Amino acid sequence: MSSARRKKQTWRVAVIYRWITALDDLNETSLAKLSADGFTPCAVVETSAGNFQAWLKHPRVFPKLLSTFAAQTLAARYDADPSAADWRRFGRLPGFTNSKPKYRKPSGLFPFVRLHSHSGQQYPMGEAYQQEITQLYEAREQEREARRLQSSLSPQRGPRLSNLSLERFRTSTKYQDRPAAADIAFCVAAYANGMIEERIERALEDDYLSRDPSASKRAAYIRRTMEKARRWAER
Repeated sequence: MSSARRKKQTWRVAVIYRWITALDDLNETSLAKLSADGFTPCAVVETSAGNFQAWLKHPRVFPKLLSTFAAQTLAARYDADPSAADWRRFGRLPGFTNSKPKYRKPSGLFPFVRLHSHSGQQYPMGEAYQQEITQLYEAREQEREARRLQSSLSPQRGPRLSNLSLERFRTSTKYQDRPAAADIAFCVAAYANGMIEERIERALEDDYLSRDPSASKRAAYIRRTMEKARRWAER
């Protein structure tokens, strides 16, 4: 097989894993709750007696990090194996056996992996969960970045106010394609170095992210951003 063909196949497999989340080690109670909450799996595999893997088909392919975060969030909610929650997770194939030593029968044989159900369909909560998980992920990343920035800055060793600008954060490769995170980081640094609030607000106002002309939305965004940054700077 040629190198180009192998790479193409690897890419296809990666896309599949980022389109489908696998939850491992579910019991019947967790499986029923999953479906009742609108996360009906596109396939369920019984890997041993009363132990299931559920495969959930998303509306679209998730980026790797978001895919892992989505899997970890669902695993926590439905008591699945957290160590198996990742953007790439191999499942057991029905028709083969589960050869873990603990499942060995007195006869020396192992139980067969069974296909419990399958539809191939996206779960009903697909669009809503995509929006929820994206917002949760972005909020977590903003908090992490603010925490990192706060720990690395102090009035003694931080950048001088004369060199502290929103543009420097917006153009940093660290915040590429993440302008909202850049705004949070700028505000945390500004608070940590004693910049007055009027100056911080003016910087956000003068270089507002959205083209939406709504003054109320602009004011709400600036207020939220500054409040988040102030909480982190005061810790």
